[in-house]
Amino acid sequence: MKTSKVTAAIIVSMVFFSFPFKKQIQASKPFQNVKDYSLYYGAPTEQAIIQLKTKDLIIIEPQLFSKLQIQDIQTTGTMVIGYISVIETPAWNTLRVKELLSSDYLLKQGERIHFKQWDSYLMDLRQSHYRQLLLSEIKTSISDKGLDGMFLDTVGDIDDWIQDAATQTPTREAYRSFLQDVSGQYPKLSIIQNRGFDTLDYALPYIDGLLWEDWRANWKEDLWMKTRVDRLRKEQKKGLTVFSIHLNKESSPGREARKLKFLHIDAPDGYTKEVN
Repeated sequence: MKTSKVTAAIIVSMVFFSFPFKKQIQASKPFQNVKDYSLYYGAPTEQAIIQLKTKDLIIIEPQLFSKLQIQDIQTTGTMVIGYISVIETPAWNTLRVKELLSSDYLLKQGERIHFKQWDSYLMDLRQSHYRQLLLSEIKTSISDKGLDGMFLDTVGDIDDWIQDAATQTPTREAYRSFLQDVSGQYPKLSIIQNRGFDTLDYALPYIDGLLWEDWRANWKEDLWMKTRVDRLRKEQKKGLTVFSIHLNKESSPGREARKLKFLHIDAPDGYTKEVN
């Protein structure tokens, strides 16, 4: 009888510790003291850095900032989160582009999928080589520079652009595997995901926050939005922080977002010209 109890205890311990250490997101709540934030992809000018240092949290393009500049911003207590595009590779990211294999691109009828507006390509996250490139980029651009976390952009492409189930489900599973690797290798880095509402089940509990880019005020009249707001409110109770951004010059989206306890900013001029 004693032996069986000991065996059971060992099994329970093995099950508990088999999960990635990081996330119990909802226990850590790394953004619980954040009252304002900024999403800024512009150059680290002197004026920009002065403004960024006034924020509780900022999301930046880390390849543009030096380690010393990041440390300077952090001296005021500002959390610095680094941008990384997951499902797309932009042409400007030459550090990644030069390492890509032809198999890393997601194809449609044998052709690469190009987004002309962003000059970026849709990638195949199912490829282990591509996931390793992302992990290497996180190391050099985010971890080695001492940032506090990462902002995973273009995750919503899984919902919007990869819609056949034979590809979408394995891509979501690959995304979950990627998050497990990130959490295992960089357990101290916080993670914010951009959109990807229908992929959320695969992302929890590895993410600490979700950004609703292109938030709009009429969510109560929009069934698609209302369904996702209801889901996010449940996750907020467990500790998920929800950020929102409105891209036009209107005030009501901010009021509606704050009623829902979203951390909100308006960015009518985009993310590169000035600090929002």
